[in-house]
Amino acid sequence: MPDRGARLRPDPPGRPRAAGGRLPARAGPDEGTTPVGAAVAELRGVGVAYGGRPVLADVDLRIEPGELLAIVGPSGAGKSTLLRVLASLREADSGQVLRPEAGGGSTRVVFQAPHLLPWRSVSGNVRIGLEYRANGGHRRRGRADANAQVATALDELGIADLANRRPGQLSGGQAQRVAVARAVVANPSLLLLDEPFGALDPLTRADAQEWLRGVRERLGIAMLLITHDLEEALYLGDRVGLLHAAPGPLEFLDSPVHERADLADGTARAALLHRFTSSGESSDLDSSAVGPGSLAEPEPAGASRRQLLTVGGAATLLAVPAVAAGVAHAREVPADAGDDAPGADPAEVATLRIGYLPITDASPLLLAHADGDFASRGIDVPEPTLFRGWAPLVEALQGGQVDIVHLLMPLAIQLRYGAGVPVKVLGWNHTNGSALAVAHDVDDLADLAGTTFAVPGWYSVHNVVFQKMLRDAGLEPVIDTEPGPGTVQLVVLPPADMPTALEAGTVSGYIVAEPFCAVAEVQGIGKILRFTGDVWKDHACCVTVVHERLVTERPDVAARALEAIVAAQLRIRDDRHTAAVGLSEGGYLPQPLPAIDLTLTEEQDPAYVTSGAVQHPEWESHRIDFQPYPFPGYTAELVDAMRETTVDDSLDWLDAVETGDVHADLVATDLNLAAIESVGGLAAFGVGPDRVEVIAP
Repeated sequence: MPDRGARLRPDPPGRPRAAGGRLPARAGPDEGTTPVGAAVAELRGVGVAYGGRPVLADVDLRIEPGELLAIVGPSGAGKSTLLRVLASLREADSGQVLRPEAGGGSTRVVFQAPHLLPWRSVSGNVRIGLEYRANGGHRRRGRADANAQVATALDELGIADLANRRPGQLSGGQAQRVAVARAVVANPSLLLLDEPFGALDPLTRADAQEWLRGVRERLGIAMLLITHDLEEALYLGDRVGLLHAAPGPLEFLDSPVHERADLADGTARAALLHRFTSSGESSDLDSSAVGPGSLAEPEPAGASRRQLLTVGGAATLLAVPAVAAGVAHAREVPADAGDDAPGADPAEVATLRIGYLPITDASPLLLAHADGDFASRGIDVPEPTLFRGWAPLVEALQGGQVDIVHLLMPLAIQLRYGAGVPVKVLGWNHTNGSALAVAHDVDDLADLAGTTFAVPGWYSVHNVVFQKMLRDAGLEPVIDTEPGPGTVQLVVLPPADMPTALEAGTVSGYIVAEPFCAVAEVQGIGKILRFTGDVWKDHACCVTVVHERLVTERPDVAARALEAIVAAQLRIRDDRHTAAVGLSEGGYLPQPLPAIDLTLTEEQDPAYVTSGAVQHPEWESHRIDFQPYPFPGYTAELVDAMRETTVDDSLDWLDAVETGDVHADLVATDLNLAAIESVGGLAAFGVGPDRVEVIAP
């Protein structure tokens, strides 16, 4: 256990701060004084292990009053664990941890997801930062006093104009600003930021970084920033430290300000990148392709940082080898872009914008764009926009930045009935297409007991199927609880982070869409334990989703778009290798072509039957297949399965959902059947109108 004897005290209430004013003076428990030369927080020789696997080892750091210390490193290197130790959310197994609380100070945390209460205004959400203190037994402030302090904080942080908005009316960047305001309103001694801008698109992220710099200058709060992005760390941090995938001491830049200036020199940029990846780990900092704005290339003359982050920031989105062309798709689409092409008759030409994650689930949308299926039907589709995670993709759809996306089927259900977002499913994007990728020493589900396992989202078929498998094996899925005998701890990771986490040993495996499981195979990181299509026969994972207003206000456009996607699905089935080449060479998917090709292959390797990855060869299921018809029985089975699936959220909203009513309400059935008829009907895909769901964990 760490030594609790030391006393660290926060900055005095009247400590001078940079121009711009300060929040009201501390009251109650946050009052205190930091002795000259004392750190706000400190780790001395700290080590942490999960399930016998070391995550942190011999870590030393000091956070000085008023500084911003940035910690960067690949997924699985222990960055979030370090933050949890400082936040007292996880005890260290060895070493000393000195926190502000020992001297009467306080620590606040801002996570990647803002976690705002949808029924409260922005002011109400920020006021929670004061209410938590009251609920903890501290002196209660009067409501008027608390409201005044919140108003002052919002004004000082430059977001007073958002005070009366609800979270659903905020962009991703605005929501994260509110989360920061909620954390700093009570004047903490230390602010911990865990990938606070990781879910934002590059341009929004650049704006948020500029805003955070201003907050730090005005408030003078000591901050620790966890990030994957080396450029972000260099730009924001007074000091920058690296955690390597192989546990060991922190490595610090000797002169970050000087080296930050040197980034304009391509040689210095390349040398710095090499220094941060020289340990040999595969990391988010490693970019095998040198593209505009990457750390290995000089900045173009006259280029602004905001312009560079549009492309350069996108280079850090994926933890697998990337092709340069893939970077160009991670760009912002103007929210006010018109629905129709300029000067065109809306009945003849329409504009739709595609948003997608870099997974093979998106293949029909991407290849319908690449091969002109949209264009031939009078639909102008700009370059599709790549998103790193599901949350920003959903926000972009809800906010009108994109018009048509692929979404996890359970997520579409949760959005419509749990979150009240009026989405509509046009059809299935694909069937199967996911697997369990595990470490080489995992030969059976029983080997996962006592380990941590990654899923891409709580509302995913992956989470549903994996929990079915665990229960069938006599294992219990747990969340926010350390795993032990008979339990498996589930964590959510972005798909792009999963291979790196598996390689680092942070997780024992992951279940996710392809080609991230194929990546584990072709890069030798892990192996396939089981294909999800061998557990739930020909299940849907991602579906084509639009905002309901497209279906109700512009049904002709929705119909033409769906016809284009259906045509692309047939073409993929006819020539899978050509589809893989198109996704890779077209720059849509950044993973290596062998991984994409392996995912789309027509015939599965018989070795999968021998290994047990395929236990039902008689099903003759493809690793991934494509057909658009949404079977009503599947929707009903999925809704019921969601009721018994553990998620880090309340499922009370499902109590009001009638299983048998979901399909007709959620799916645009008439448009779907018409689109299928346009290419020859269900027979063209080898299916009929009815089927019985087959599940065999």
